[in-house]
Amino acid sequence: MGESKAGNGVKAAPKAGRRRGPLWGWRRALRMIDPGRWSLKGRFLYITAVLLVLGNFILIGYLYMILEEGITSTAADRLALLREVAAGEVRRMEDTLHAQALALADAAPVQKGLEAGDQAALRAFLVPYENKIRHGLRAPSVEFRLARPDSPDEADPAAAMVCENHAAATGVRVEGGRPMVYAVVPVFSGTHLVGTATARVSLREALAGATLPPEYGVAVLVPEGGETLDHEAGARPQRMVMTAILGRSGQTLPPAEALSARAVARTGHIHATLMELTDSRGRHTAGVVLSYNASLLGQSKWNRINLFAWFFIGGALVLWFVLYANVARIERFFNRLKKIIISSHSNYFGERFEADHLHCLDVMHCHNEECPVYQNPSLVCYLETGSEAISPRWRDTCVFLNKYDSCKACPVYAMRRGDELTEMRNVVNTMMRLWSNFLGRVGHLMAYVLRSQEHTGQMPSLDEISDRLEEMAKLTFFSRDLQGVLNKEEVYAQLGHVFADNFALHRLLLYEVRADDGTMEVVLDRVPGQPLCRDMVLRNTEACRACRTAEDVVSFYNPVLCPHFNCDQDKDVRCCLPMVMGGKVGGVATFLAPRRDWENLRKQLPILRKYLDEAAPVLSSLRLLMLSKEQALHDPLTRCHNRRFLDEFITTFEPLADRENRTTGLLMCDIDFFKQVNDEYGHEAGDAVLKQLVAIIQATIRKTDLLVRYGGEEFLVLLQNVEPGTSETVGEKIRATVEQTALRLPGGTSIHKTISVGVAEFPQDAPGMYKAIKFADVALYEAKRSGRNRVTRFAPSMWTSEEY
Repeated sequence: MGESKAGNGVKAAPKAGRRRGPLWGWRRALRMIDPGRWSLKGRFLYITAVLLVLGNFILIGYLYMILEEGITSTAADRLALLREVAAGEVRRMEDTLHAQALALADAAPVQKGLEAGDQAALRAFLVPYENKIRHGLRAPSVEFRLARPDSPDEADPAAAMVCENHAAATGVRVEGGRPMVYAVVPVFSGTHLVGTATARVSLREALAGATLPPEYGVAVLVPEGGETLDHEAGARPQRMVMTAILGRSGQTLPPAEALSARAVARTGHIHATLMELTDSRGRHTAGVVLSYNASLLGQSKWNRINLFAWFFIGGALVLWFVLYANVARIERFFNRLKKIIISSHSNYFGERFEADHLHCLDVMHCHNEECPVYQNPSLVCYLETGSEAISPRWRDTCVFLNKYDSCKACPVYAMRRGDELTEMRNVVNTMMRLWSNFLGRVGHLMAYVLRSQEHTGQMPSLDEISDRLEEMAKLTFFSRDLQGVLNKEEVYAQLGHVFADNFALHRLLLYEVRADDGTMEVVLDRVPGQPLCRDMVLRNTEACRACRTAEDVVSFYNPVLCPHFNCDQDKDVRCCLPMVMGGKVGGVATFLAPRRDWENLRKQLPILRKYLDEAAPVLSSLRLLMLSKEQALHDPLTRCHNRRFLDEFITTFEPLADRENRTTGLLMCDIDFFKQVNDEYGHEAGDAVLKQLVAIIQATIRKTDLLVRYGGEEFLVLLQNVEPGTSETVGEKIRATVEQTALRLPGGTSIHKTISVGVAEFPQDAPGMYKAIKFADVALYEAKRSGRNRVTRFAPSMWTSEEY
């Protein structure tokens, strides 16, 4: 009580202990957006949207990289141009300073003052000269220095080098944290060096003459503490001072550590490179940071990207709508095709695509009454009888192919053929008609092969055809497996396996009919605890209805059809199937099946009969083979073994007895004066005597011993596995029994006869079986010669010849 049941409208509470993890909601959401659950149009919308977004991002990214490469390349080119401008300004200033220093060195007051060491005279001349040059160059930072060779300016190492080399020197050096452009020239009085003249100006004023657009910038980079930037002297100083001198203020330049003369560094829109400056000794003393602001190029880049994105989206939407219309058409086609296929699987082929109303008969005025299109004008002619016909049987049978060579040249083809979907509709309609005709023919063939009236005229389903083909394949394998059987027992075992494995018939009995005495023998019993047929049925085949009528006998419809069903009719169904061999019933297969399973099993009865039909000729052949072999290896009169059997037996028996060291006794028996019986009583009496003699010998020896009619009235007894020396005892027993037994003749007369027995043993008397038989025959001859009615053991003295 209290439990909710299905259908009462009460929802059962969730089971206690079942907890939903934190990922349950995400998993459910992912299942809902799984494209595999959507329709064709839904998947199309999903896939195209994803492809549109991904394609847009990919193309925009690709365009972005191309434009970025273009911006980088443009910035590098413009920085290279700016480098040339800046380097040109520095060189121009060096040349100007060099010229001014030369002019100063040529002044007579300077030469005299330096030669005399008159500082006051030099200062009086230098101050107005310096002011004049500053005003003329518009460079307030221009300075001039004069120094004697014997007292060089310690702050001007270039002067010492000029005094030493007697040659001018120019370059850039850092003085007091400021980069200065300088020129040093020697001063001569006649040919005598009297000193040096130095002209210098700040690098800022040297570069101030260049007019740059606002996107360009120039900054001076100097090491703190007056160090050099020479890479050969060691690593670049860790602390450097960068001072902007040209271009926009407030530009964020890359850090000094990232600048290089061989590459372009970048910070945001700012691209920068380093132009290194050297002194007169070639050392890198300072640098000029050249920058370019690419913000305008970046803005242009994004304008292009936006324009491309809108064009792409617009074109993609147009393409999407065109594709969507076609996908919707394809979806309608597949939905219709799905209904057609499902209907055809259920054996209904009336479902079709809508066809046009154009018929070839209306265009061509054909009168070929044998053409299937003539009989049904709604058919598509080029798929039925044209060069593109689906069925090979009717392909190229259209009479108008003589005129047009192929359907593509026919006007009907041009009028009826549409796009791929239209063509697929025509093909599917044609295939459904051909498939319907094919299944109809298959139904008739199946009914004929299975000898079943139930399937006559019915169109089988695809499942039925598949099942029947599988059963036919198994039946073929069964028939092939029967080809190599050795005896009937293998055939019955194969039938039992097939009935149990393929049809789940585990309660099975197989009977073999003996035609000679009219009885039945159980050859396969899968119901050992339940005898299905009474003894009277086994003793007399006329009591078996299946043997008597050669028809199936089933208890399902009539429980009293056979009085020997002998089963629980409420639970089981008894079925007996006869096996016809050579026009007669040669066996019966009977089984029990649950009553609830009979309807399904009833449909399998034709296949069961086919298995029995396949086994029947093999069993019949094996019976004939066994009968022929029996007649070939037995004496037809006495039914004991003959010489042919003895030859086959010795071939396998002799190696086995020799390997196991067994003793075999050989008794050669012969009736004394047997010719008198034939002469006095006739050959019929002689045959009766031989039969009775065989019965006496078989009753005396063991069942494992063999009796062979060796020839005429001679019989060979082969005693298997006996103790050495005991064969004479058996022979004496046979002789005494024959002597004491009265032999009855056909006329009622009784006579007494005696026999003579020769005894030999293998391998005691001979190393070979045939030689031992010969020695037993020699002993028999000795018994005859010694007076008959006796048993004689072979002795080596009886045979002196080498050959036997």
